[in-house]
Amino acid sequence: MKLSTRLRIRGVLVWLARTVVGFTFIISGWSKSIDPWGFVIKVGEYLDAWGMTFPHEAIVAGCVTLACIEFLTGVLLIAGSLKRTSAIVAAAMMAVMLPLTLYIAIADPVADCGCFGDFWVISNWGTFSKNVVLTALIVYLLMRNSTVRGLYPAAIQWLVVAVSIAFPLFLALFGYQIQPLLDFRPYKTGTTIFAGASSAEGEKFIYEKDGERREFGLDALPDSTWTFVEAQEADAEGRFDGSIAVLDDDGYDVSADIVEPDGRQLFLIVPQPSLHYLVYAHYVEQLVDYAKREGIGFVAVVGAGGRGFSRWSDWVRPDFEVYTADVTALKQLVRGPEALVYTDGGIIKWKRTLRSLPNDLPKSTNANALDAIQAPDNGRIHGYALLMYLASMLVIYLLGQSPRALRFFISLAGRRH
Repeated sequence: MKLSTRLRIRGVLVWLARTVVGFTFIISGWSKSIDPWGFVIKVGEYLDAWGMTFPHEAIVAGCVTLACIEFLTGVLLIAGSLKRTSAIVAAAMMAVMLPLTLYIAIADPVADCGCFGDFWVISNWGTFSKNVVLTALIVYLLMRNSTVRGLYPAAIQWLVVAVSIAFPLFLALFGYQIQPLLDFRPYKTGTTIFAGASSAEGEKFIYEKDGERREFGLDALPDSTWTFVEAQEADAEGRFDGSIAVLDDDGYDVSADIVEPDGRQLFLIVPQPSLHYLVYAHYVEQLVDYAKREGIGFVAVVGAGGRGFSRWSDWVRPDFEVYTADVTALKQLVRGPEALVYTDGGIIKWKRTLRSLPNDLPKSTNANALDAIQAPDNGRIHGYALLMYLASMLVIYLLGQSPRALRFFISLAGRRH
């Protein structure tokens, strides 16, 4: 075989390996950045299984850092930038992840590895098999990656690094402080809160209108403007897939009763009640007063029972309705220690952490102030951020193709050294 043919084949194989490994790392880092709380929760499950404890702040910092490094490594691999460094970093991560995922597949300490968050849930053995393939490709890149040119000249690759760190970091900070910019969990904006609550009817009917889907009981079917989609059968306990059981003081499921089908409501969701809530206790009291003035229902659902719930009640002394629910289920509904869910007719309009809400919201005299708050997970902000990132990468590429710009960056690098 001719040397030129061998070199072309090598180039194709290197780019194929770069693309497969890089794309996998990008998706993994992106999904963790989108939902940092979900990644923190998954790491917490690992630590609980191993009997280890770390400060929450340290876990958050580690999770965000790993997500950003994964995303950056994937971009560098696909772009063929920092060829030797990116391959070494990828190999170092797989040197940890391959034996770890083998242990997880055998011991099964958690239901799934959480490699791609809620975006793509795969089995533990599936994760291990994926890592075997990735490791083989990375070993090949360690040997051959430096022999094939990349997309960006060396003088401007630091710009690629900068924007490829800024993008996932922005996603992570937004997702941690407010809510994930994209929601891959059951209770997205536009769905029914506590969907599938227990019912004596034994069946729910799904109808669609103007792109919106709702569940209706047999005794409350909609008019002809709605289109029938499907029927859902209840299980042996009278519940439907994805439902959250909201319990009253006597342990009865009241999730079907606390949702107002024709009114607006605010649901205060506290998955794990702690002293941290007291920071926002006064703000919540003002929100309750605002809701009463505007005829908006206000209900709290706390992820605690027994002593935990009693202790939280003693701290808060709530003057609003409070119920309990499973901690894990509430973590699926919202992210963060305390969050507010706004619904209209039982349909979720937006979800936000208390810290992200406007300070003057409780004092507003506008009856539609809640409607003016936009949902963070409708894809709009993520779309803008992604567009800006891709545009930046394109501009950097064009700079690399301009001899004058390239000479400037080369001279700049020379002065720095």
